[in-house]
Amino acid sequence: MFYACSLDPEICGLEFALFLSDIFIKKEEDSISRMSAVSYVGSYLSRARFISADTVVGILKRLVDWCVDYCDLQNNIRITTKPINHQIFYASCQAVMYILCFRLRSIMDYPNLKAQLFNMPFGYILTHPLEPLKVCLPSIVDEFLRQAKAARLFNASVHSEFEDALESDLSKTFGGMNRLDMFFPFDPYLLKESDRYMRPNFEYWSMVKTTYNNYNSDVDDELVDLDAPEMNVGSLDDHVEIDLNSDDDLEYSMNKMSITPNRSFFHQIMANSDTGLTMPARIRPSISPPS
Repeated sequence: MFYACSLDPEICGLEFALFLSDIFIKKEEDSISRMSAVSYVGSYLSRARFISADTVVGILKRLVDWCVDYCDLQNNIRITTKPINHQIFYASCQAVMYILCFRLRSIMDYPNLKAQLFNMPFGYILTHPLEPLKVCLPSIVDEFLRQAKAARLFNASVHSEFEDALESDLSKTFGGMNRLDMFFPFDPYLLKESDRYMRPNFEYWSMVKTTYNNYNSDVDDELVDLDAPEMNVGSLDDHVEIDLNSDDDLEYSMNKMSITPNRSFFHQIMANSDTGLTMPARIRPSISPPS
């Protein structure tokens, strides 16, 4: 589907993004379908180099508007803060942040799109009492906040709230047990025989220009690899050379980041649910294929 969309990005590429976002927004769809759809659209918009920045902003607005409506609804009823009760909301927040990890810098290059993005109420959503920053994966939250801060997407007071929430979460509240374990279907493409069809249109994390590169060239040394959920031994696109026989290098690479934690949030949902919710098999990314 990714390849098919790349052949006709203006029609097929756009329609696929709209199709996925429609599934997410429709209340008549079941929860698993909606969460799967928003994870697909998040991964798709992040990885598809053929998708224009204005399309990305348009879909982001749809997701953000839904999140705002959800927050408004929760303000009018008694909020229950258990993540399991708001999993669709958290999945959407995580997809939005993930997209911006990949696309924020490119959006900033277009003044009109930048203005649209800066008018989106991210602060209202992410500082809402539902506290999505405490449930979404810390690697994604941290990278998003770093880029948002460099781009001045929020004011100083909002940034302070974010940092306090993240620090509180990591040290006290959830302790990583109730993180939102959400797969990203297009992360990254690893099938060797068909890679040549995908590579020209696929955005690897090593290709991404971040907003903070404008301000601090040394920050790349601390950059987590969003292409390496449970193990990353360096990106061949970046010409990183790591000795696979070195235990120290391998341990360092494995601990750099985790997009999909070993203890699955959805596994807990299944254990505590009478409906027997299931998720599609997770794709575990590794090294970006060689050029």
